[in-house]
Amino acid sequence: MDSGEWKNVFAKIQRKGVLFDGNVLEENFEDVVNKAFDRDMGFGYISDNGVKPKSRVILQGKNPIINSHTDLLNSILGNHLPYSQVYHLAWGAGGVSGGRTYCILRHYLNIPGLSEEELDSIKVATCSLDNMDSIDYMVERMEGENIKEENHSITVSEEIIAQERKQSATFSENVERKPLKKTSTQRLLEQMNQIIRPIADATGDGLASGQVVLTVHKASTLEKQGLLGKPDPYVLLKYGTQTEKSATVHNNYDPIWHFTACFDIEEQSTNEITMEVFDEDFVGKDDFLGKAIIDIHDIFESNDFVNKWIPLENCKTGEVLVSAKFIPLQRISRPVGHISLTLQKGKKIEKKNMMKKADPYVVIKLGKDQHKSETVKNTANPTWNYDFAFDIMEASPRQITFEVFDDDIGNDRPIGNVTLDTDTIMEKQKLDKLWTRLENCKSGEILISADFTPAPAMEDNEQINNTTTNYEIEVIDEQFEENKVQNISMAEKNLVHKNQPDGNHHAVEFIDPVYCDDEYVIVEKNDNNWFMVVSSNPNLPINVNLVPFKQ
Repeated sequence: MDSGEWKNVFAKIQRKGVLFDGNVLEENFEDVVNKAFDRDMGFGYISDNGVKPKSRVILQGKNPIINSHTDLLNSILGNHLPYSQVYHLAWGAGGVSGGRTYCILRHYLNIPGLSEEELDSIKVATCSLDNMDSIDYMVERMEGENIKEENHSITVSEEIIAQERKQSATFSENVERKPLKKTSTQRLLEQMNQIIRPIADATGDGLASGQVVLTVHKASTLEKQGLLGKPDPYVLLKYGTQTEKSATVHNNYDPIWHFTACFDIEEQSTNEITMEVFDEDFVGKDDFLGKAIIDIHDIFESNDFVNKWIPLENCKTGEVLVSAKFIPLQRISRPVGHISLTLQKGKKIEKKNMMKKADPYVVIKLGKDQHKSETVKNTANPTWNYDFAFDIMEASPRQITFEVFDDDIGNDRPIGNVTLDTDTIMEKQKLDKLWTRLENCKSGEILISADFTPAPAMEDNEQINNTTTNYEIEVIDEQFEENKVQNISMAEKNLVHKNQPDGNHHAVEFIDPVYCDDEYVIVEKNDNNWFMVVSSNPNLPINVNLVPFKQ
């Protein structure tokens, strides 16, 4: 794969909503030899350069962006504040800067809690080794609610640059993740202290506002309550004052519902969704068959909460298969795309009636949206050629369900069912004449075709904005002494640079990432060596303790 196509691959991964990791890197770039990813380190790269680079997370010592050891922020960042550690990547001895390289950087941001405007404010501050030896930078110290500034004219020495060229060490330690809420008084170094030395009052127990989309697919081996007959089970979901009830499946220990419910989540809401299974009785009270508790934090933090079996409690036997996802408030109505499908035909459809063949029809569901095909009379090999479509939103369930019924007098008998993963359709863009075996029946298959068309907004996301934010350069007279202190207001902070022949030279660039998920951003390296995720918004919510380190 040509390196020019990599941006499109990153965009496709982001559309799928899969958290980036080593497996994702390997699956999507298996033909690229020069790549690496260290989850403990929170850092990785992919390159078509033939030389292995040296990489590290800078936790202490001087660098052109922030001094983590002394809690001093370099004012060349202007009004940008850090939301990651500083990362360093450089070619080793004999390395060259040719080819294309992308850096994978862990950030601290609570992405699901960000608005579109806040997401757009995320940049990566970058600096090259060539620029580092010419930077004079002032530093500021932020203490509590008051901000004290000192302007130190510090020339980065050749010794520091030489140290940066030495082989780097990697620091790692597994720590617990906790989301923090936004606070208008939260300052830069308070955030950094929470990241490196978590404060005792940062509880992080709150939930971000949004919506949980929960699908209860089916149950297995439900408990037998009565002496006669099988149960008629249904599911009751409760979240706070919100309640949703599934349809009843009659006479079945292994019912199939494919029932989807949506729950509105507030920041101070309860953390648990209660799922209860009952046996519907025509006379008297419905019998209790078991319950399970689903922690919303598990959904919030999971990258793949799909087809999970959850055991029922307060009963002898039984488990329930569920899928779920959390959608941030700002993304609930965001379109993802459009899936067009054709249900073409079936074969070897099971015969439920001893007297004749089935009269099959199919009900297709995506959450609460559904379509129904025509009935084809008296055949095990029906031809439907039924066209239909679903608009896919961020809040749409992941599974499209196909349920085959035998049209009959009274209650139609279920014959079999199968689910189709929307992520698979979106990834492949097109499924042509896919024979899919029905489940929960002795025999039967259906032939399906599907096409995915991304929403315009998703297509626009693939166009990477390479515009950088330029800051005015304030030229410092060489006659100023290196340790002279000046009082500079926050409004007057500008990029400070030594008097250079090239007055338009920019020591730090602020670049838009080509990819961003709940834990990582990806940015093109170009000729830069230092990287840090930043934003001009000082009050973005963060997930503390994401950066592994050791003393």
